[in-house]
Amino acid sequence: MKPSIKNYYNAPSVLVKSLEAIESFQSAHKVFLKKNTEDSRKSMAQSLQTVKQLQDELSAPDESADDIRIAFLKQVIALEQNIDDIHKDGLYPDLYRDSESSFRLLKDILDSFKISLLSKGESYPFIELSTSNNEWKDHGVVAFCRDVKNNLNPIKFKSLWDALQCYEKNKTQLTYTFEILSITGNLGKQS
Repeated sequence: MKPSIKNYYNAPSVLVKSLEAIESFQSAHKVFLKKNTEDSRKSMAQSLQTVKQLQDELSAPDESADDIRIAFLKQVIALEQNIDDIHKDGLYPDLYRDSESSFRLLKDILDSFKISLLSKGESYPFIELSTSNNEWKDHGVVAFCRDVKNNLNPIKFKSLWDALQCYEKNKTQLTYTFEILSITGNLGKQS
């Protein structure tokens, strides 16, 4: 079943609205957990309602959705290979990438996935890694790449909702990996 012309041309804007709605819900949920008030409950409920409405729209079968899965796969395969190549030279991926934050590499990875999602797989920027002598436990990122490959190789995305859910899952998993590395002191020291 081919998506309708209307759905095809609206897909990127619906994806953007869906990402914004999910982020709004996540933010509202955090506020609700901190202070359980009537306002925080209403805000969370409204955000969730918006996500559900957009979910219905994105759940329609869409043959182009699988292009996003393929783009995600290409990205993690290239990322893992680049990390392996860097290790062969006795170096590590640079976490900071000319910024103050050790989470810059995380942001770059997530931004590339977001571009693939919003372009419906037509664009899949590779994460350009710079190198550093700063040793850190990057095997968590390599494990993430392998998990994504293992999860995405045997399936096919049938709708844009599948792709959005995968993006959110990958974002959560990779963010959690970096947070654990930071908490445990395994991100090394800034050079």
